[in-house]
This record gives sequence, structure tokens and C-alpha cells, in this order.
Amino acid sequence: MDPGVRCADPSRTLSKLATSLGIRDKFVGLMTAVSLSDLVAMRAAYDQIWVEGFVTVGTANAVRAGEPAEPRQLTNGRTHPGTINVILVTNARLSASAMVGVVQVATEAKTAVLLHAKVKSWTGRSRATGTGTDAVVVVGGSGPPMRYSGTHTLIGELVGRVIEAAVTEGLARYRRRQASPPSHAKNL
Repeated sequence: MDPGVRCADPSRTLSKLATSLGIRDKFVGLMTAVSLSDLVAMRAAYDQIWVEGFVTVGTANAVRAGEPAEPRQLTNGRTHPGTINVILVTNARLSASAMVGVVQVATEAKTAVLLHAKVKSWTGRSRATGTGTDAVVVVGGSGPPMRYSGTHTLIGELVGRVIEAAVTEGLARYRRRQASPPSHAKNL
């Protein structure tokens, strides 16, 4: 999405886009104002298992879990889009509980990066643990079966490494982009 575009109904917006692209089947769609040129792709593998991560990072919407949800946060026209979108793909055949575990490990790794980087909540009151619009998509394969995927498992280790590296790089790219003037301002 273009930065500054407000979207009251993301599901409807994505459905219209899918229809315009000729997509008729079920799909997963993510929205971001982060330039896709800043998409970070990472891969980690061990033996027969691999994990790939595709991550976009924006933190203008950063928040700490448990902070009061303030009505103006949802309606303040001065807030800027910012989200951390994660797509994880593995060749492992994940059980339902392993898929939940992958989301948990990815979230822990993302949060660790944000805390280490001292990303502030949009409220300015505390360090952020994510953004109000983060999303994680997990895609399993038909390879070796995985019943569990917590931090004490091989797949959990691979997910943690991929997400830590990808969010760290994505945050660096986001901060560089925020520090440089918009391209239209350079021509003034």
C-alpha cells in the first residue's frame, strides 16, 4: 500500500485486489506500507530441514503488549503506517501444534530484536514488543514431520535464527529509509 493510505477494511481491500488480479481461490494477503525493495529474505538449514523467511519491517506503529489501547490510536490521522510482516516457509511437515510453536518462536525472536534495538512504543512510554498490526504466516511442506517447534527443537532454532537476522536487517533498512528525505524532496 502507499504510505498514508488509510484502510478501514483490510479484508475487503485485499479481496478486491485479488479479484482484480484474477485470483478466485482462497489466499493469504498481507498489507504493508514498507517498500518491497526493503523486503528481507533469509534462509537457514540443517540436515534435511530448511526454513525461509520473508520479512518487511516498519515500526511507526510500534507498541508494547499490554499498553492501554487508546481510542485516538485508532483514529489519529497523524499516525503513520508501520507493521512487521513475516512469512515463514519450511519443507517440514508441521503439525497444528508445530505451526503454533513457529508463530511463538518467530514472535519471541522479533520481540528480542526490538527490545535490543530499543525501539520505542508510539506512545513514547516504553520499549516496543511489536506493532499493532504485525502478522505471521506459516507455510509447511511435505518433508520430515515435526510435531513440536519450540525453542528447544531444531525447527525452532532455525526459525529463531531466520527471524532474528531478518528483523535486524529489516529494521536497519527501515531506519535508513526514515533518516533519508523522500525522493520528491530531493528535487526541491
